[in-house]
Amino acid sequence: MAPFSRNQFIASAAGTLEVMEALGSGSPSKSLAELVRLTGKPKGTVHRMVSTLVNTGFASYSKETCTYALTLKAWRIGSAALQNFDLASAAKPALERLSAETGETVHLSVLEPTGDIVYVAKVASPKSIGVQTRLGQLSPSWCTATGRALLAYHHEIAERVLAGNLERRTAHTTTDPQELWHILQKTRADGYVLARAENVAEMGGIASPIRDHSGEVIASVGVAMPIFRMSQHSIKSIVPLVKQAAADISQRMGFSGKTPIKNWDGTPGQVQQFIA
Repeated sequence: MAPFSRNQFIASAAGTLEVMEALGSGSPSKSLAELVRLTGKPKGTVHRMVSTLVNTGFASYSKETCTYALTLKAWRIGSAALQNFDLASAAKPALERLSAETGETVHLSVLEPTGDIVYVAKVASPKSIGVQTRLGQLSPSWCTATGRALLAYHHEIAERVLAGNLERRTAHTTTDPQELWHILQKTRADGYVLARAENVAEMGGIASPIRDHSGEVIASVGVAMPIFRMSQHSIKSIVPLVKQAAADISQRMGFSGKTPIKNWDGTPGQVQQFIA
């Protein structure tokens, strides 16, 4: 099938979907003002679009809080996509094992072209105090463990993200681009990365990249936990488990264990040798 032409693009439909995407990011409910800020569209336009979502059953409106939220109708469509997502199915045994081994919440994340990450699979911790996330949630890549594990191997997206607005989300958020580049380089060298109280003040994580049959990094797996359980001892014991889970999922995705060497600037080097 030939690519869609500009004549097949309906601006109002695209704008409504953009509003829907904004509703699905961050907190589960948002005011009209928040949607205007997130989309950058005029207030009247956003109101018509979000009203369309409400009238078609994809969103709901609370008179008590004056906020909008996605409904289960939107969730059902997203769930159908996830059911056909081979990566999530292939990763399931390793995710469940990693959660059982660590007693913590485990995430499988993929990188969006926008530079955000999306949680496409999750195994929740059985402990009473855990990490509050949901499937399909968008999170920033540069201050999360699974996000950094992806940015480290996607130079063009990393360059764009680190040149943008690096919001100080907590008192511990790293916002210096040079320091973040160093973290990404270290991630490539070590095969894992940490994030401590940088996205959410009380939470942290440890993550490793996942590769496909070609050796390209397509996802990341991470253990997320409250900071008070993220001791040096726990980090030392969890890192090899996370790296093993990433290796197991990569193998199920067809990865042979060898990747072509590439220059750090993201352009392929002359492939003359491979690294394990």
